[in-house]
Amino acid sequence: MTEFGWRRFNFFDRTIVFDKEDPKQKFAGLKDVAVDCWCSSGGSVYLGETKGGIFQLTSQFGEYFWKAYQKSLASLHSADKYLFSIGEDDDTVNTLLKIWDPERVEKNTPHVMRTIRMSPLNPASASPACSIAVHSSLQAIVVGYADGTVLFYHGDVLHDKGLTSKWIRVRDQSISEGAVTGLAIAALPGSKTVIFVITQKHVYSYVVENGKTVSSPKKHDANGATADCWTFDESTGQLIVASREMLFFYDADQCIDVDNGEIGRCLQLGRGHEKLQLVANGQYLALLTKHHSLIQKEKDSEFMTMLSVYDIKGQYVGFSCSLPNLCRLFTTGNTMLILSHDGLLSELIEKNIATKLDILVKKNMFDVAVLIAKNSKDGSDYLKGIHAKYGNYLYGKGDYENAIQQYKETIGMLEPSYVMKRYLDSSKIKELCIYLECLHDAKKDNEHQTKILMNAYAKQGEKKKLMEFVNKITDGSRTARMRDVFEILLKWNYLPEASLLATKFQMHEDALSVIIHHMHKYTMGVTYISKMPVENVIEMTGKFGRELLLHARDDLMHMLWEKIRENTDSRNNFMRLFDIFMGDMDATQVFLSYVLNQTNGKEQDNFILLIIEYHMRTFKTKEWTEEQLNEDIYRHINKRNEETVLQMAQLFDCTPVIDHILMRCHKSRELMMYHQKKGDLKAIIRLCQSSSLEEKRRLWLDALTFIGKHANAGDEPMIVDLLKEIESSELIHPLVVLELLAKNEHLTISSVKDYIVAWLRKQQIIIEDDRNAIKENNKEMGELDTIVESLKFNAQIMQVTKCSACDTPLQLPTVHFLCKHAYHVHCFESYNTDGSDKCPACRNTPDSNLNEEISYHKFQKELSEATNGMELIATYLQRGLFDEKKAKKKSDVKFQSATFNLLVISFQARKDPFSSSGRISTNTNPFDDDEVTTISRTMSTVSSNMAPSRQRSTTRKDDDASNPFFNSDVGSKKNSYDESKNPFGAPTTSTNPFD
Repeated sequence: MTEFGWRRFNFFDRTIVFDKEDPKQKFAGLKDVAVDCWCSSGGSVYLGETKGGIFQLTSQFGEYFWKAYQKSLASLHSADKYLFSIGEDDDTVNTLLKIWDPERVEKNTPHVMRTIRMSPLNPASASPACSIAVHSSLQAIVVGYADGTVLFYHGDVLHDKGLTSKWIRVRDQSISEGAVTGLAIAALPGSKTVIFVITQKHVYSYVVENGKTVSSPKKHDANGATADCWTFDESTGQLIVASREMLFFYDADQCIDVDNGEIGRCLQLGRGHEKLQLVANGQYLALLTKHHSLIQKEKDSEFMTMLSVYDIKGQYVGFSCSLPNLCRLFTTGNTMLILSHDGLLSELIEKNIATKLDILVKKNMFDVAVLIAKNSKDGSDYLKGIHAKYGNYLYGKGDYENAIQQYKETIGMLEPSYVMKRYLDSSKIKELCIYLECLHDAKKDNEHQTKILMNAYAKQGEKKKLMEFVNKITDGSRTARMRDVFEILLKWNYLPEASLLATKFQMHEDALSVIIHHMHKYTMGVTYISKMPVENVIEMTGKFGRELLLHARDDLMHMLWEKIRENTDSRNNFMRLFDIFMGDMDATQVFLSYVLNQTNGKEQDNFILLIIEYHMRTFKTKEWTEEQLNEDIYRHINKRNEETVLQMAQLFDCTPVIDHILMRCHKSRELMMYHQKKGDLKAIIRLCQSSSLEEKRRLWLDALTFIGKHANAGDEPMIVDLLKEIESSELIHPLVVLELLAKNEHLTISSVKDYIVAWLRKQQIIIEDDRNAIKENNKEMGELDTIVESLKFNAQIMQVTKCSACDTPLQLPTVHFLCKHAYHVHCFESYNTDGSDKCPACRNTPDSNLNEEISYHKFQKELSEATNGMELIATYLQRGLFDEKKAKKKSDVKFQSATFNLLVISFQARKDPFSSSGRISTNTNPFDDDEVTTISRTMSTVSSNMAPSRQRSTTRKDDDASNPFFNSDVGSKKNSYDESKNPFGAPTTSTNPFD
């Protein structure tokens, strides 16, 4: 390959270095310095003179000099932070290898770590050493002599004592080849070391392993080189040798190949010109060549130097210029320095990446710009932008195929819609597919782009590519929504592929839709459903069952019977399939019979509800008998489902079912409201007749309220029957009945005439009986008044002879009570621990259970439910409601005498039980009289001669005394009879919710 085919650019700026102390003056620190050898380490470059001096030049152009050898300096090499040199200190052949530590300065001279005499190591020849190379690991060193001998040492070059004697002879002397001009060491895996030896005539490579040469040396095709016309990159193991015609490239890996490796790659750079120096700096290779000067200003200016900087990988010339005189080139860090013959120092400064790319883009050299951006550390930030401009450039020229290759590289930077918009034309659909494929591979796509790509494949008829893409999706190498893929396959009529895709990703509904609706393979659809789990079987059968029932009836029914038998735990779920049989009575009957027979226990509940709902839906389409209702509906109703069935019955207006459930649940009030809402008087009366005794009174009232508002003349026969029921039950007072019925404007008196007459006759009989009872009671009251008078005003003879406590004859002092009990005083005191003046025997007598029987709350309940309140009150009076021994007083006073109890009864008999003004106590019993006090509590053991004071009798001798409800305080208190408490009085505001 010729140099002339390479493009030339100006990527470097050559500037003259000025003195840092005097910026106006050019740097003259290296003037008259004859550089014979050099090496670079870190930020410094070391320049060696033939006379033994070494100049150190830093990156900031600081200079330092020391005398390394007294006579001559032959070669320099740097490894790690150390400097290695070969030279002579006297006129005799006594070559010294010195190892310097430049960071450690002693007496203005770097510290010499070691000095090795090299002449004794080559006793067969008196030739001095002239070349050196050290591996960066400091574990290998090689030295070349003027007679061609090469010695190698493997070990720690800084500390091993064997460095003075244990060297390996790699190459023997060869006077015809001349002196060794260059050495390089490459370490390979497997403890192998490749040593390159360069002479004036040839280039050799030697492989050393375990302290000896493995094979014979390879003689390469290069013609040799001077000491400055070769360079070696230890990181890659590549040696570059510059001859007059070519540049040769040799890799250390090729040298271990026994049958190959002698011939290296070559480039014709600087062909036909003498090579003065070859320097590598990063990706660039700088070459100095000698040319005849075209402009001769001085006598010694016959020749000039041409500097060319090559990018071997990019195959372009990054910089070139001519220098009037012969020059010297070296590097410090990443900077290349040019030292002219007259001592002028210049530096080559590389332009920044943005400037270089801008130059290339302006020249439309996008391929070079891409290459430079890829090889640059900071070029990745510009790479996608270059590709975008390159793509636009090619697209503008009509090169759509190559343009899309550039747009592919912009993914992640350039908006995909920008590229897609350019390729939407049908003639560019192929390139669009290429771009979308790369977009998917980079995982920068979305669902919309996936659909575009698949539709593009289908539009081109590329079924193979489409299915390959679908397979990548299903294998997980690409991502997309399976439903979108399925819809595209279905759209382009790829039915088998669509069904397979849906099956693979368990899109059962979509797969069955293709099989049944598009492919019309109904038997296959049933088979597909049968292989699914039971829940999916139920779901899919519910969706596709109607169509399958039309075209594959037997297969579907057989499959369902098998699934029901196999899945006992899921039998109750099969009731969801009931809808598919609607309209097909035969199939419905078969399905219901089979499933119901297969279920039992709790599993039947949900299915029974479905059966009941089915019958209710068809309830109004036919006439139902009681037997049919019992067989199809009533027998399925139980406590677990009665609420649900009731709701369904209300929804479908199935009156018999509602009546049955509410009566079953004893919800007569709700049933009454339902019949009233429908205005069904017959059902209302029938409900009242069939209800229990506890509910009848309330239901009768509700029925009467409804009749009073909504009945008409045509309902009078039913009303007559209703009144007969009410009369026989005696649960409602006739006045209440008349009041409720009187609100109806359509009813006539004939509907209630018989009822009123019968009630008046009964009341007449009751009145006569009550009059006779009053006479008898008045007679008994007179007898009781006589007894009370005797107790109050006549002396009582105590004839008790024994103590009621110890049952021994009484001895004074004694205590007597009117209750006919007597005690010794000490016996009374023993029992009277609380200091009470009551009889111990009477005080300890337990209360009768009659008190519980006539409690206030029980009496109030019976009174509110009684048809004749006065009759109930008279009955309680006969039972002894006001007997002091049976009633509890708030004062908790017990009377000491049974005779005095009769007095209390006589006194209470005159209280009006319905008078609220006569009650002082807060006792809840309306018949208690809290004003009663004890007449006598005096206890004495001696007869009293004291004449009782004449007090007015508590009884009255007039006609009112015979009235048991007469208020004895009528003279001082106003009669306050409360008419609102009379259930038979004037009507008050109704509390009936139906009024």
